[in-house]
Amino acid sequence: MNTIHNAIKSSGGRLTKTKKAIIDILSENHCLLSKQEMVEKLKIKKIRPDRSTIYRELQFLTKNNIVIKNMIAGIDYYEIAQDHHHHLICMSCNSISKVEIGNHLEKQEKQIARQNKFNIINHSLEFYGLCQRCLR
Repeated sequence: MNTIHNAIKSSGGRLTKTKKAIIDILSENHCLLSKQEMVEKLKIKKIRPDRSTIYRELQFLTKNNIVIKNMIAGIDYYEIAQDHHHHLICMSCNSISKVEIGNHLEKQEKQIARQNKFNIINHSLEFYGLCQRCLR
């Protein structure tokens, strides 16, 4: 957590109560959360920022690579930029869970970058289907 706080300070940002709460919430959940889900969790913590404050805080965190934004089915989701993983997304109940993929994908990414003389900063890979609960 100190690493994240130091990254915020070194990026010229302040560790506001809202920003700290957003980071705490994302750290506790270990996977993607929408803005709406974050607002609900902020309310539980008795923090009620307006929409523009949440937008600004998430924009700062995303711009400074502290938080990653993924758009899935037209909705922005956020998570802490830490261990790289991918997602399983249920097309019925919209549940999202993370899945680890071996390092062979990293090797392919490096090969793609080299072959195309392209500096890859990040990538996103989601798998869509039906979760075990919805298959029943």
